[in-house]
Amino acid sequence: MSATIVLVHGGFVDGAGWRGVYDALTADGFDVRIVQNPTKSLADDAATTRDILDTIDGPVVLVGHSYGGAVITEAGNHDKVGALVYVTAFAPDQGESVNTLLGTFPADGPQPPILPPVNGYLFLDRGKFAESFAADVSTQEASFMADSQVPWGLDALGGVVTKAAWHAKPSWYLHVTEDRMIPPTEQAAMAQRIGATVVETPGSHAIYVSQPGVVADLIKKAAATLQ
Repeated sequence: MSATIVLVHGGFVDGAGWRGVYDALTADGFDVRIVQNPTKSLADDAATTRDILDTIDGPVVLVGHSYGGAVITEAGNHDKVGALVYVTAFAPDQGESVNTLLGTFPADGPQPPILPPVNGYLFLDRGKFAESFAADVSTQEASFMADSQVPWGLDALGGVVTKAAWHAKPSWYLHVTEDRMIPPTEQAAMAQRIGATVVETPGSHAIYVSQPGVVADLIKKAAATLQ
């Protein structure tokens, strides 16, 4: 039985962005599930992800993009998860949150254009969305992504990991060298800390949209270790 792939999106977006990765993986015969998290809180998103994992028979490769890395770090302790794949993603340790890791970003580097919270939720500046999040996505697609943002809850940003799955599960990391949301230096530091197998590629934060084949290839490498 080949591994089932479970894809977890990050903040400001929903699971529809995984379509290209989904198509690439299903074309190769993989069973793929996409978690639609509301991104209101880390605890709720991890619980929603575990609910999907409960429905699957056999081993799972759990994949997270951006904030989704925090979700898979928490939900990845599920006994069906055999491997973790971080796609230019946050990889917090126990007691850390995405907010903790944001605090380590170099002050002189590109800063995510996150607007001040409104009613407990965050958005990216629409005018800066393409440059920071989706620089290698078509202008039309980037505009749609900017205008269809999902509110990102402060409880998701500040949600603390209770147990980091990467301590016990093998992990892979897609290091994206032109990301202007999570600095490449911070990606490298997180990947090294979790002991991940690293693949490096040029591209933007929206690498899963712009280069789904690159993302799918890394996921397949992780899945091959579970057969």
